Amino acid sequence: MAEDLPPRLPPVGPDPEVPASSLTPELLASLLVDGDDALAAWVLEHALAERPRAEVFDGLLQPAMSLIGERWQTGRWSVADEHLASQTLLRSLERIRPPAGPESRVGPLAVLAGAAGEQHMIGLVCLAQILTENGWTVANLGADVPSSDLARFVARNEAVLVALTASDGVRLDALLDAVTAVHAARPGVHVLIGGRIAGRPDLATTLGVYWAGTSLVEAARTAGRLAGD
Repeated sequence: MAEDLPPRLPPVGPDPEVPASSLTPELLASLLVDGDDALAAWVLEHALAERPRAEVFDGLLQPAMSLIGERWQTGRWSVADEHLASQTLLRSLERIRPPAGPESRVGPLAVLAGAAGEQHMIGLVCLAQILTENGWTVANLGADVPSSDLARFVARNEAVLVALTASDGVRLDALLDAVTAVHAARPGVHVLIGGRIAGRPDLATTLGVYWAGTSLVEAARTAGRLAGD
């Protein structure tokens, strides 16, 4: 029945005169759940013309994904809608990936990984783009990286920063294992924690890491300080 269908916003064309204020999380969420990576990428590109990448990801992309999650949890959108939106966003992010200049081969190394069992990787992709744009060499190992494999990778590479992500509290033990393994493999390396779990108070102290948080703007600032050390 029509009344059971999830709400959709009107289609939007790539009009260069569209004001940045009209590029809302509602609009982006609608395009993502429709599977329209071309227009979703255009929305992100248009926003990037007005604001830094980290601000766009914090202020537009993250709220759009939160909106999709809320609508899935309340039953307005299905698991299929949520999965399509996530895949569409990954394709959209590939379209707006910043070019990798020479500094991406000689800049300080950042290793990014999802904790063991963690399947969400959108935050890693976003952080990788921000760091690449800021002159880092980035090794994004992706989702569900066992602590032992992560430690071996870090041990044989001169990482300045290791960024880990997890979506909820069930990954806390996996995060702790990963942090312990990384510190043992390369003492003194700076570990950052992101993802929804990083919203927990005192997580950085609990895990003994340099920084934990959900803001990519703050993560970028923290990485900038480390690059200057």
